[in-house]
Amino acid sequence: MLGCIAAIVAIAISYWRFQIAATPVPPPAFYTPPNPLPAVAPGKILRQEPLLDSLPEGAVAWRIMYRSTGKNGEPIAVTGVVVAPKEPSKSPRPLIAWAHGTIGVLPECGVSHTQDPYKQTPVVDLMVRQGFVVVATDYPGLGTPGVHPYLVGNVSAYSILDSVRAARQLDVNAGDRFVVWGASQGGQAALWTAQSAAAYAPELKLVAAAASAPAINLAGIIKAKTDDKGGGVFISEALYAWSHAYPNANLDAIIQPEKRDQFDRMARTCVSTPLAFLTLGELLKPSEYLKVDLLKTEPWRTIIDTNTPRGRIAVPLLVTHGTADTLIPIELSEADVARRCAAGENVQFVRLPGVGHDARNESGIFTVGWIEDRFAGRPTRSTCGTNSGKGG
Repeated sequence: MLGCIAAIVAIAISYWRFQIAATPVPPPAFYTPPNPLPAVAPGKILRQEPLLDSLPEGAVAWRIMYRSTGKNGEPIAVTGVVVAPKEPSKSPRPLIAWAHGTIGVLPECGVSHTQDPYKQTPVVDLMVRQGFVVVATDYPGLGTPGVHPYLVGNVSAYSILDSVRAARQLDVNAGDRFVVWGASQGGQAALWTAQSAAAYAPELKLVAAAASAPAINLAGIIKAKTDDKGGGVFISEALYAWSHAYPNANLDAIIQPEKRDQFDRMARTCVSTPLAFLTLGELLKPSEYLKVDLLKTEPWRTIIDTNTPRGRIAVPLLVTHGTADTLIPIELSEADVARRCAAGENVQFVRLPGVGHDARNESGIFTVGWIEDRFAGRPTRSTCGTNSGKGG
């Protein structure tokens, strides 16, 4: 009898722990913007509070809310995290703006409000030890209310550039020179930031840009992942987000009615709490829930094209990509690097043999060293004119 009770208790505890692990943490009151928003310049900090959880050794950190700009130029509030060396510096510190990859499209999917606000930021300890101020935006709608405008390029760029402006207001002596670095979705955001910086934030000095397995060709990704369940999740999130960001993007016109409930559940599940996917049942491929070809159907074709980063990047660019990436084909990065090289841009392409999509840690130490070289003004090692990167 006692053994049965103990077994039942153990099962109940396991179920309780699973539910906790599968349920994202709702953002606290800090993430509710003031209403109305103060009439301040983009990048102005609206509120801040110190962070002590999971703090890297020798660091200080803050959670911040700052004013940024929405898709149509409207003022919005965005949150993020700033972490910096604790020791004071007489000279301005170089700044790295980190852009994380896909974690979902709802406020509770964000990570800066959790006990580990750096879990989407690679080698953060190394960056702090090397003397960098690191700012990591949440992007709009990840923490703050609303639906995150996932893969909407100009909004991502604005939130990153305004996070740099915000970081410079804290007592960390952050200079005006910065590098933007992102992975996956954040790689697309980093490229958008690099092509937008001079026009949107001319007072800042972009030194270089780095992207790991970037969402560099949205049409190519959609074409490659139409018959893939993993693509089913990420494409559902993109379509759900775009239906909220673009007034004429109607999901009813493209989603099979009998698959709509499951589509919505997939689109609203947080990638930041991966155990939640175990509660969804069968994951659908895009080909199983779509009734149109997105690449031939408006307004989706234009949305996809508009948010693909094609603008010229005038600073050195590093692109790293794992050869075993099954989510974003490495061939898409290879093609875009070749296009940028042909246009005269300064690009270093690094292949990571046998590495999958989440290559943040595998590429992190190399990327930080590359960033240090850029701040120091050392010559770049452009791979334009060759067919190989590191390990390639």
